Amino acid sequence: MNMYTQFTRLNQLRCVLIILLMAGLAINLDAQSMDGIYSNGEVSLHLEETDDGFLGLFADSDGSYYEAYFFEDEEGLLGMLGEFAAFIPWEGDTFLLYIMPLDEYDEPIVEEAIELELEYVSGLNDDSEYVDYSNLSWAPIKRFGSDFYPSYVLATSTWSEDISYEIEESNYRYYGDDNGYFGFNLENFPIGSLVRVEVEGEPLAKSSSYTTTITHQGMSEVFPIIEYDYEALKNVNQAQPVNFKYRIYLNNELIGDKLETVWVRSVNDAVVYAIDHHGNAYNIDYIFAAYVNENEPSLDAILGQALDYGIVNSWIGYQGTEDDVLNQVFALWYHFQKQGFRYSSITTQSGSDERSFGQVVRFVGDALKTSQANCIDGTVLFASFLYKIGINSSIVMVPGHAYLAFSLDNEGSKKLALETTMMGNLDIEHSTRQQDLYNAKNGMETSIQQSWSSFLGAVELGTESYQSDAVPGIERGDPYYLELDVATARKNQIRPIR
Repeated sequence: MNMYTQFTRLNQLRCVLIILLMAGLAINLDAQSMDGIYSNGEVSLHLEETDDGFLGLFADSDGSYYEAYFFEDEEGLLGMLGEFAAFIPWEGDTFLLYIMPLDEYDEPIVEEAIELELEYVSGLNDDSEYVDYSNLSWAPIKRFGSDFYPSYVLATSTWSEDISYEIEESNYRYYGDDNGYFGFNLENFPIGSLVRVEVEGEPLAKSSSYTTTITHQGMSEVFPIIEYDYEALKNVNQAQPVNFKYRIYLNNELIGDKLETVWVRSVNDAVVYAIDHHGNAYNIDYIFAAYVNENEPSLDAILGQALDYGIVNSWIGYQGTEDDVLNQVFALWYHFQKQGFRYSSITTQSGSDERSFGQVVRFVGDALKTSQANCIDGTVLFASFLYKIGINSSIVMVPGHAYLAFSLDNEGSKKLALETTMMGNLDIEHSTRQQDLYNAKNGMETSIQQSWSSFLGAVELGTESYQSDAVPGIERGDPYYLELDVATARKNQIRPIR
């Protein structure tokens, strides 16, 4: 009998069940024992053989529950999970559960079947209602330090599972979101316990829950998938306290709730190094790529203005020569000097946390409005424009400093670096076209020539530092040296915060 035939028989079995139950007749299936709790750590199925078939409860990871009932068939168990059809085949070395919706004729939609592989967790605990809750303990936990960084959540919001936070081997079992920030530490919860956790932190995080079945003895951690209000996170422009509410349920019974006031950092605070709640240290320098914003609305207008200087006629990326690439970078340099950009050393974070370290980073739009930039701001600013016009760039991090590297060719075989903090060393903000014409006529340097000299100096200084200091540090694996390629960060789903 094929699976489709088995599922099309389900509706008939469902009707038979209703008739027999209404008649008060017992059904003796004489089936092999399936009593127990089955789970994959996210969903669980509690099964118990009764005179009326196999009855139980299916718990989904989103906190929803479905009553389950099954009949024995020669190929397996046929049944229902709430309004969904279900099938558990006898064959195979693993416990497989197939779930599918019904169409308007109450026929299972086979092509929409969901296959879940579950494992036997424990037998049914008839004394579960008498669990000694006084022996259980739980506590709220956060991923990094004691504070909350919206920048981290925004930067990693689209991470896929294959590039998410790596969980190190340990003596505890992890459930839920691999990249979660707010979670629960559980101790002494019996194997087979059905646990639901809830976290709420309005206005930043809506009420979010996660349900799991405890499958291992000892300590467990559960990180629900939080439903963040991303617009609210983007608008946290100064540090502030926010109340987070935690609730935990055991076997559908509320066993505890806690209110914790969390210090929320400004979205401009980029956490670059942190120690998690287990004492593991992590470099999170990739977060700087989230401040690179090629989508900033004002970029197009500025690129248009920069063409008016006549240094380049168009933004062509790598479609020309290496000199064309260099001239495009210089055209941006000249524009920023004309706008009076100055170096600003503002890097102090709002608040303090002994287990995390970060740096203030201005958004591209803010840097353009204020004409101020520290080393990382200027690097992020240039990287945003270069990514926009198709020139490969990277953020170079060395102890206490950051600067820009860019490629003269599309393959990245020829690379230069730019010390962006030198933009403010030349004051040509008020230089006019008439003055440039006068200077040119009288054998003096124009503002473009002056800017070109400062640009070459910044390239020479940056490139020398890159080759003699940064590259050797990166090659020897020093964690304080880093080159963050913007295009690679985008491929790894590090998106612009704004």
